[in-house]
Amino acid sequence: MTNPKTYRFEMDASSLEAFTGTLLLGTLEAMRAGQWPLDAGIWTLGRPKFRDPLERAGLPERLLQVLGEADELSALAELAGRPAADARLDQLIAGVRVQLESTACQFWNTRVLD
Repeated sequence: MTNPKTYRFEMDASSLEAFTGTLLLGTLEAMRAGQWPLDAGIWTLGRPKFRDPLERAGLPERLLQVLGEADELSALAELAGRPAADARLDQLIAGVRVQLESTACQFWNTRVLD
């Protein structure tokens, strides 16, 4: 088994909120549209190795809450049905959009390290 190639990103601290918010919004929108399964939140956004460094870096609480709830969406769908998960996704998406309003004039600056 070969190891997949990995990439590291480097960004200005001032870009963290806009970059993460944009990533969250795109992921949640893909889940809402059915393009990604609901358990994508468990395997992408909800992983401690993704969330914990962002928390230490000072990501706003609203975005941290979305990260924490994204891994519960598949369980919500199993317990209460897909409409309940979709309703929660709509709420999470709205929250991320509100948070991104504060970064509307701020472009994120990042680069990929080989």
